[in-house]
Amino acid sequence: MAVVALVISLWSNIRLPVFGRNQSAQHYAFGLLFGLGAIGAMLIPFQLNPGFFIDLRMTLIGTAAFIGGPIAGLVTAGITTVFRLYLGGAGVLIGLVGIALACAAGLLGYRLKSAEAPDLKESLLFSLVMAICAMAPAFIIALAQDIYSGPQIRLPYMTLVFVATLMACLALGNEIRRRETEARNHMYRHVIDSLPEALNVKDRDGRFIMANPATAQLMQAENANALIGKTDFDFYCQEVATAFRSDEEKALKAEIPIVEEQMLARMDGSKTYLSTLKAPFTDVDGNIIGLITHSRDTTDKKLLEAALAQSDRRAAEALSSISDGLVMFDKDLTLVFCNERYRSMFSVTADLRVPGTPAAAILYASIARGEFVGIPQEQVTQWVDTALSRLRQGGTVQFPLADGRWIESRTRPTPEGACFVICSDITASKQHQLELQNMNDRLSVLAETDSLTGLLNRRAFDAVMADELARVERGDSSLSLLMIDVDYFKRFNDTYGHGAGDSCLKSVADCLRATARRTDDRAARYGGEELALILPDTDEKAAVVLAEEFCERLRDLRIPHTGSDKGIVTVSIGVATLARGSLPTDAARLIARADEALYTAKRDGRDGVRLWEPSRPRIVHSDGGRT
Repeated sequence: MAVVALVISLWSNIRLPVFGRNQSAQHYAFGLLFGLGAIGAMLIPFQLNPGFFIDLRMTLIGTAAFIGGPIAGLVTAGITTVFRLYLGGAGVLIGLVGIALACAAGLLGYRLKSAEAPDLKESLLFSLVMAICAMAPAFIIALAQDIYSGPQIRLPYMTLVFVATLMACLALGNEIRRRETEARNHMYRHVIDSLPEALNVKDRDGRFIMANPATAQLMQAENANALIGKTDFDFYCQEVATAFRSDEEKALKAEIPIVEEQMLARMDGSKTYLSTLKAPFTDVDGNIIGLITHSRDTTDKKLLEAALAQSDRRAAEALSSISDGLVMFDKDLTLVFCNERYRSMFSVTADLRVPGTPAAAILYASIARGEFVGIPQEQVTQWVDTALSRLRQGGTVQFPLADGRWIESRTRPTPEGACFVICSDITASKQHQLELQNMNDRLSVLAETDSLTGLLNRRAFDAVMADELARVERGDSSLSLLMIDVDYFKRFNDTYGHGAGDSCLKSVADCLRATARRTDDRAARYGGEELALILPDTDEKAAVVLAEEFCERLRDLRIPHTGSDKGIVTVSIGVATLARGSLPTDAARLIARADEALYTAKRDGRDGVRLWEPSRPRIVHSDGGRT
């Protein structure tokens, strides 16, 4: 028993560094140690009965295999086998059988146990198996030599093997668990010491029991050992230490972990902000015996949060003071941010223009409440879909509001699918633009209008003729032209003066304008007292009817003209027509044809309408109904 205890004691206390780095080397060393122990046990056998000697070699062999595994078991069995062969004698074979049985039982137990360190149940079972195996050699000897080995021999020997094996298994198992605990503790200590954040343990009175180097650095102590047995009052000013102790007492009283935000003011005026966890811990009986404290330095975070808050305030102030409205929609087109200027621009729906509202809901509400105008009811859905697609595509859009203001929105999508929209009130510039457009339109009209008659001037006449001739060439329409000359207008000026002549021309122009009722009919002052009427989509017959109607209207005015044989102002008209799909011609040729017809009308007595024909002009009408 002493030999077994000595072997276990040596294995527990002698740990060479070379063996700690190699797992196989540990197994060989384990087997070697237990093999030498088995030799020691064999050198001091115990006589239970005359001629009946026993030792505890099988306990050492079986335990070596059961605890150390195959390598350790085979090494122990091998050493024991060699020594038994060296001793020789008649019982060599029986001794070898016992060695083999012990090794086999140990290896079987090694395979069946649940962990490296056997528990009490496994140790008891294995010790019982070893006690049974130990009697096998004695039983063989008794049979071979007819030596009585009854209970007075077998039972003490089995009991001795059982007790020795159980003692060895329990001691070795405890040592293995102790080493595992030691290894874990070493690992935990290494982890704790490696933490960049302060971690320490205090007793109920606030004295340090354990601390890592980060705690010593935080408290500006020489090292972690310098903290043991001391309190915060030994390192901080009275005010700070009292505040820290108050937090500790709060956690102890609550009996639950708490997190406190703490500010550490140092003697040099610097400040450190801490986020500290204080967790009570208990002994094996459940009694609270101290606090585990973990402190994280949040100074950089606090400074960053303060800088960010200040930046946010400045940004909010800047966004609120700008004259444009700013709004941001996320990838789902839900409003996530807007400034007050944006909400004030759309006061009718300002209650909806807040974070969390979908853009579609804002658009539908703006239409329903009358904020957006000019959208037919049947086109509302299509209009909203188009507006939402513009938010995803970007661009610039201008639109009016019901109160007369004009808004310009500029959209810029982001790579993540969100979009920024800047809204500007462009009412003033839009009004200036419209005024400028109206002015340009008036100037354009003035540039194309004869100042006396209000009809088209010669330049506008030429432009209209070019467009209408192009339509005829494409086969889109026919075209008729009336060339009109006021009869004896020079005599009228000589008789009544140029002022009266101008009034006469204006009256003739007004009559012509009243006759040409269609929008596409264009009347022009061709030059002097000569006028023209362009009639798109008008054939010869309709053109002649219109010319006769004009002559009749002018006669009905009864403008006095003593220089004319008619006694009133009359006109002569020449008509020329290009049918749809006619061969290409130019304006000069069509005008020449109408002039030929006009000349014929004047030659035939004036106050009449003549139609141009390729062979010769024919008379179609004269005053008084004569033909």
